[in-house]
Amino acid sequence: MAEQNAVATQQQNTQLSVTVQIKNMISQDAVKKKFAEVLGQKAPQFLASITNVVAGSAQLKKCPANSIMSSAFVAATYDLPIDSNLGFAAIVPYNNSKYNQQTRQWEKHPEAQFQMMYKGFIQLAIRSGYYEKMNCSVVYKDELVSYNPITGEVEFVTDFSQCKNRAEGNAENIVGYYAWFKLLTGFRKELFMTVAEVDNHARKYSQAYRYDIDQGKKASKWTTDFEAMALKTVIKLLLSKWGILSVDMQRAIQDDQKVYDEEGGGTYGDNQPDIIEAEDPFKIEQHDEEEQQIGGLDLEEVE
Repeated sequence: MAEQNAVATQQQNTQLSVTVQIKNMISQDAVKKKFAEVLGQKAPQFLASITNVVAGSAQLKKCPANSIMSSAFVAATYDLPIDSNLGFAAIVPYNNSKYNQQTRQWEKHPEAQFQMMYKGFIQLAIRSGYYEKMNCSVVYKDELVSYNPITGEVEFVTDFSQCKNRAEGNAENIVGYYAWFKLLTGFRKELFMTVAEVDNHARKYSQAYRYDIDQGKKASKWTTDFEAMALKTVIKLLLSKWGILSVDMQRAIQDDQKVYDEEGGGTYGDNQPDIIEAEDPFKIEQHDEEEQQIGGLDLEEVE
């Protein structure tokens, strides 16, 4: 019991120290100036939101303060809020497994990961000025008439007043996820993915999701909010393959799901970026088997 209390006390001290470090960092003139350069008058409010995000997450309190601030600054460069409830961007706690050459063991290192969310991609597309309209949505069983996976053509019912599944809100009646856009030039493109296709995509690109499935856990973003991640997937793949990409959009697609260091360099913690599939759908990815088994996982998974 005494040993458990000691561990709990140590964890509390670690959490407190990270919170204090964040508060100290955002009070520094150099940090304020750095964020003001990209956010202007919105910088103080954004800096305050970093403290709120960390205070509301026991898992983020385990991450190095520098990784949290680095991820927050990436979000600031896109002028996107980091409150995950808003659905634009988020700072996600991540247990990144790294190999220790001295001990010859894989060790878990808590880090903060920057994540774009589906509303963030839509926001950047709107800002670019290339798009007239766009949307993404879940699709229910009684709304879909046909889907051709070869041509990508999708047909929906014409009279949605007769559809009841959406109003009932039963997730079991969701058959897929849909995104579309129309450019100012008149070009229109759509993408529909069945639930199975999205699930396969998540299994391929997310070690955290595979871990949840294998261990029967519900901790990663894919298992705690499958719908939001599915909508992000269809809009991200659609835009990255068919859309006109502004400089910010190109950066956002590359920056998504990266862990950043103090120098601004980033690495992907959860497999490689899923835009690989958008660039070349026929490319077969080769992943190291050992890394897949013991690679980086969301912090919540090991609780």
